[in-house]
Formats: sequence, structure tokens, C-alpha cells
Amino acid sequence: MRKLLFTALVCCAAGSVLAQDYSNTAEQANRLNALVKAYPQSASLKSLTKTNGGKDIWLLTIGSGKTENKPAIAVIGGVEGNHLLGTELAIGFAEQLLKASGTDSIKNLLSRTTYYVFPNMSPDAMEQYFSKLRNGRTGNATATDDDRDGKTDEDRWDDLDGDGKITFLRVESVTGDYKVHPDDARVLIKADISKGEKGKYKLLTEGIDNDKDGQFNEDGEGGIAFNKNLTYNHKTFTSGAGDYPASEKETRAMLDFLYDAFNVYAVVSFGTNNNLSNPIPYNPQAAAQRIVAGLLEPDAKVNGMVSDLYNRVTGSKDAPRTNVTVGDVLSWGYFHYGRYSFSTPGWWVPKTRPDTAKKEKVFTVEDVNANYLRWATQQGITNTFTEWKTIQHPDFPGQKVEVGGVDPYAMMNPPYKMVEPVVKKHTEFLVKLAAHQPEIGIENLKTEKLANGLTRVSLDLINKGGLSTHSKLGERSYFIKKIKVAVQTSGKQEVVGGRKIHLLNSIDANGSESFSWVIKGTGKLVIEAGCPTAGNTSIEVNL
Repeated sequence: MRKLLFTALVCCAAGSVLAQDYSNTAEQANRLNALVKAYPQSASLKSLTKTNGGKDIWLLTIGSGKTENKPAIAVIGGVEGNHLLGTELAIGFAEQLLKASGTDSIKNLLSRTTYYVFPNMSPDAMEQYFSKLRNGRTGNATATDDDRDGKTDEDRWDDLDGDGKITFLRVESVTGDYKVHPDDARVLIKADISKGEKGKYKLLTEGIDNDKDGQFNEDGEGGIAFNKNLTYNHKTFTSGAGDYPASEKETRAMLDFLYDAFNVYAVVSFGTNNNLSNPIPYNPQAAAQRIVAGLLEPDAKVNGMVSDLYNRVTGSKDAPRTNVTVGDVLSWGYFHYGRYSFSTPGWWVPKTRPDTAKKEKVFTVEDVNANYLRWATQQGITNTFTEWKTIQHPDFPGQKVEVGGVDPYAMMNPPYKMVEPVVKKHTEFLVKLAAHQPEIGIENLKTEKLANGLTRVSLDLINKGGLSTHSKLGERSYFIKKIKVAVQTSGKQEVVGGRKIHLLNSIDANGSESFSWVIKGTGKLVIEAGCPTAGNTSIEVNL
């Protein structure tokens, strides 16, 4: 069936026509509304709130029937405002899945699985890409006093060369800690003091010290970053994090919805954190802390299994290792929400090999900027680097100052012509992940007549899925409903042996639990079992 699911998605995706560039917030809304209009039986859309910048935070629900009663995956895009691909992956997944919803395989998928898609959690920040001045902004429209001087937004970006984008300044200085890359003069790298190297440049973001405090662009437009504003390990008062966890409307709106969505068993977010290409290893010391700071061992094994699935589907290789940040959605999804939580940027600059035909050589110093520029050249991409240009800078009189460097957004987002195959692979992954979802079933039902009008009823409750019904950490959480097994008697029936209601923390993947009752009476008996994250089932017994 998995092969049929993928085939249906490929066939439907092949007929789609992508736009020429990433979509702004208005275009995103049009795409989402078009899906609901075209597929009203399988998709619904609502705005959870509006940001301080007046942008909608959309929730697209995909599934058939009573979606709230089926195991669900939350798919979160726009985790970081400068990661345009994250939103495209979320919306593109919805488009490809719904275009294939007329096939039997996808109908079956949507009859048993719900997807909650949050297309863009950073619309205020992302809109900067479409403005007259491009800058890799991550913060929303909330005014903030990042340098704690009693003023807000007083040290903004300055486009010193008038090219409509904020790049970098390199300032010649005897106190600088950067030097020119030995293999690419366009790139600066840190001087290694331990090896006796001396720096020649200071490297700053393009701008002027408007408030004369010795810092550049430290208090500009762009307030709170969604991926720093979540509740786990929130670093209060740090730039972009907010004065307290979930301080922003968009953060609270998502959390309010998800904490009521008891059927969600996994969260998949598209951002710079990455535990899909590179799973998080089990750390016994971190996992044993009073406030758990590492994946519990069974959950680390699940992370590894899902990572293997991801790498097989996407053909992932050369993935950069990214450290989990603070106040981020990946950590929140596991440590506070108690679900399986996964994240990936979806794309990264491939590690390039030198083109010997052009007499390129292996880099003597590995550097992400040098690697990107070589890759861009090999791909024929010529418009994502601003050549260094000398300017007169008021804060550095008598010093040589140049503006230039890799353009904003370039290293985090592929050229749009490369997006479609990336979306296709991640759609396949999200479909195959659902094929592993926990599923409660009843098997091996037996009845045995005893003396005095008594009947022994026994059965096995099984989890037919490839994932446990709950994460191991989630078993400790109030916000996750346990497995309930209940005997529904009728007439004069009476449970005289065994508990009428059992509550289980979880059932492992492909695991089972056995139950037995002694019932007094005759007629029809119903046994119900299940939980929101694994579905519900029931069976009738004639006594």
C-alpha cells in the first residue's frame, strides 16, 4: 500500500505547476483557500489569530469524517521567518496530498489519519523577503527594546550601498578577528589565535550605529522570533525570545489548539533544527535529570527509526549537524507537549567537490560560505553574492570599509526552481510516517462458560502500528489521554471478576496486553478500547 500511496502522489504532483518564486502571505492565503474550495470534503481552513502585524495564522485541517477522532500529525511551517522553504514544504505537502485524494490509497490514508497543517508561524518576518529591503529577519512585528535602553527600534538596518538588501561590512582593523579565506578572497574566516594567526578585519552586519552605543543593528524592526518563544528552556530577555514564554499571539494560538488536540501523536516542523537527518542520540545523564533534558531511551530509538525512514525517502546526505536552540518548537514538541517531535530544514547546500576541469582545488579550510559560493558557481547561480564595494562609513573614519557578502536568504533556501522535488520527497515522507502510526486493535477474543451463569471473556489488545501509542516521556504528561479499556454491560449483566475499566499508559509498537473478565448474565456485551493518539475500537460479545 505504501508504494501505491507514493505512486498516487507522484502522478498528481507531476501535473502541478509551481510559481516562479516563493509566495508572500497574500499568495499563501490564496493557495490555502483554493485547496478548501477544491476539496471541501477533505480540507478545512481557519485563522487561529492575527499577529501584531495583522497577518493571519492559518490552520489547515486535512482528513475525512470526524478528523478530531483520528490519530494526527501536526505539520508546522514558517518556524523561522528567513526559512522560506519551510512554509513552501507545509503548503506544498497539502497541495500534493489533496490533489491525490481521489485515489483509493490516499482516501484510505485520510480516512484513518488527520493532518493539522500550520503553514506559516512567522508571517510578519517572512514578509521582509518581499519588501523593498531584504534582510534575513526572524522576528515578528512586536516592538521590542532589545538593547534595554528604554527605546524601541532605534538602531535599524541601513542599506549603505542602496542595493535593496542587507549584507555585511568588513572593516580593516588591527583588532579584527577575521582574515581572508586562503582559497576564496570573497570569504572571511575567523583567525586561529592558537596557531599564531592574526585577524585583519571586523565583520559586521550592514548598517550604522544609529544610537551610538557601539553596536550595529541591535535594536531594529523585527521583534520576537517564533522559534525562540516556545516554553521549553526559554531564555527570557535574550534578543528575539520575548519577555516570557509564549508571549506572542501566534505562539499562544498554536499552543492553545494543540494542547486541546489530544489525537496528535507526532509533530513535524520545518526549520533549521534537524533531528531527522541526524537523530538525537540517547544521553543517559540528560535523560536522568530531575527536569528531563534528554530523550528517554525508547524515544531516542524511535527518533533513530524515523530518521532512517527520512533518509531513505529523501536521499539525505551531507546534512549539517545543528544544535537544538532554546525556546524552540522541536524541543517543546517533545519535552512539554510529550509527543514524538521531529524537525528538518528540508534542504541544505550540498557539500561540493572541486571542478578539476576549472582547476578548482580542495579547500584547505572548510567553510560554509566558501562551499556555498563554489556550489552556486557550479549551478550557474550568479545573483546571490554582492561583490565587496568600498564605502565611506561615518563610524569608521579613516578606515577602509567594504559592503558585500552572501545575500540574505540564499544559504537557507534553494532557488525556487529546485523546490518541487524537495516538496515531493517530504510529502512522501509524511505519508510514510503516517503508515507507522499507532493503531489499537482487538484480537484473540475467547469466551468460556463457567458454572452458575458465569462466562469468562478474554482478549488481547494490540498496537498494530510501528510507533508506540505514546512517547515514553508522554506517559508522564497530563495532556495526553491514556488507553482506556471499558466493559459496557447491559440489562442484568454484572462484572464479577476483573475491573470494568482499565487505564494503560501505553502499548509499544507491535505490542499487546491481555485482559480477562468474568461476567454474570446473558445477552450482548460490548468491550471498547482505545485512546486519541491510536484510535478507538470495540467488539461485541454474545454471552
